[in-house]
Amino acid sequence: FFRLSKCPFCRDLMPVVRRVISLLPSATEALCLIPGAQQLLVGRSHECDFPASIQHLPTLSAQRVTATQSEEIDKQVKEALSACQSLYTVDEARLRELRPDVILTQDLCKVCSIDLGTVQRVASQMDPSPKVVSLNPMSLEEVLADILVVGEAVGLVDEARQAQAALQARLNAVAARVAALQTPGSQQPEVAFFEWMGPIFCGGHWTPQLIEMAGGRHSLNAAGQPSVQKSAAEVVSTRPD
Repeated sequence: FFRLSKCPFCRDLMPVVRRVISLLPSATEALCLIPGAQQLLVGRSHECDFPASIQHLPTLSAQRVTATQSEEIDKQVKEALSACQSLYTVDEARLRELRPDVILTQDLCKVCSIDLGTVQRVASQMDPSPKVVSLNPMSLEEVLADILVVGEAVGLVDEARQAQAALQARLNAVAARVAALQTPGSQQPEVAFFEWMGPIFCGGHWTPQLIEMAGGRHSLNAAGQPSVQKSAAEVVSTRPD
């Protein structure tokens, strides 16, 4: 249940959250980065396995896809999506038993994790209904910003700012190190980053940013764009190093 408490630094009333479920691995990691937030986690998805200290928590989702080879997985995924079927199941009874105040999820990719519509439907049938927080970052900046979104959702804003600042400091250190190693006039190595092999899907979102920060190029897809399917010929044409 939500309880309201006075924030000592402002007049706003902030929710005190005692129970959080995360159905998204990146959301779980963001939550656990925030000092004092990991203890709020009471349930997770089948894909949430880091940090190791959360692996004892109940898993509330499972995948429907049974194939093990890339091409066959892709076939099953496309068939399910064309039929408007979710690729994952949710243990609704167990989720209700855990009585979450907040559920962390996403709406960025219906293939990668449980779809938002399913989560919202389950939440709407609970009394009281938990707050559903959907994280959908398209860039590295938005990934960092989502730490604050999670912090606000669980009432740990200051702690989330600390976690965000620590990650930004690490990124700044990497950028400085890469800059120090680069030789003026040198050519950046071309990188081909594949999220999937059959068919080939090249990474998008913040992945090209990470490659560029490390001193490379990713001509197959631009930062801030969804992952994209490419042919072998298109990959070869970029002449990746």
